[in-house]
Amino acid sequence: MAKELNKNGALRVLMDMSGEDSASNLAVVALEKLLQYDLAAKYWHLGTLSQTDIIKDGFYDTGAHKPGDDFKSCKYLMDKKVDNKRAVLYIGTQGSEPEPVDLKSESSTTGSSTNIKTGRGTAKGKKSHKEEKKEELPEVEPPKEIKDTSKPRTDASFKEYIEEVNNTVKPLPTQIDQIKALATFVSNQMGGPVTDLSKFSCDLHISQLKADLKSNVIPIGFIKRGIYYHRALLFKALADRIALPSSLVRGDYNRAWNEITLMDGKAKHYIVDLMGGPGTLMEVGGHAAGVYKKL
Repeated sequence: MAKELNKNGALRVLMDMSGEDSASNLAVVALEKLLQYDLAAKYWHLGTLSQTDIIKDGFYDTGAHKPGDDFKSCKYLMDKKVDNKRAVLYIGTQGSEPEPVDLKSESSTTGSSTNIKTGRGTAKGKKSHKEEKKEELPEVEPPKEIKDTSKPRTDASFKEYIEEVNNTVKPLPTQIDQIKALATFVSNQMGGPVTDLSKFSCDLHISQLKADLKSNVIPIGFIKRGIYYHRALLFKALADRIALPSSLVRGDYNRAWNEITLMDGKAKHYIVDLMGGPGTLMEVGGHAAGVYKKL
């Protein structure tokens, strides 16, 4: 329902109303409720997801909200011609499949019929009485499979990630152990530790993915070389699958990070390093956390 309302312009109306000096509490509350039921729109508009915002299939990250922009549906973004702008990152275990190939291929030059699925060929020539009789019956073509174009391609890697972290990370005894193990796992899937960002480029990799998929929308598991915002989204999506509380915060210049809370007499908040030292916890407000969030 919330996604349909957003698609029909409700989000823009409420954003405009809430931004006015005379905005009513009703408009502000309505906007908050709408965003709560469409986390993709919430992250686009506010740039943050809390520990209680659980990412589910169908979530996508379009990048930071710019003044005057409207929030676009995933279908709209998929239908756009491939461009050189920032890729849209998609989270989901279900998606569309590639177009099925024809099962049979006829060759007029060799006089044979080949079934591509089985690889078997049948020579053409004199037919038996039974074969001629069979040919008199009209052939009924099986119904063509309809490709679901409303979703990106099926993300087999992300499915495997979920299974892996459920088997290896979730059973760990402490929250700190889980955080460090998940951070290491995410880093490994995205190209490993990165100490010098100038020597680690993912632009060519992402461009190639967009060209191969013929889409600006890329499922997260397809990305094998990722930086801050790729890794932070994957960490949050996987942490939510194993009930590991984590927030997602967008920064400037393609920075994003995850914040977690640990209880040590009192609540302490940390940023999880997914780049240079995967699994290292940096206290929010400290120097290391400040460096991680900025260029």
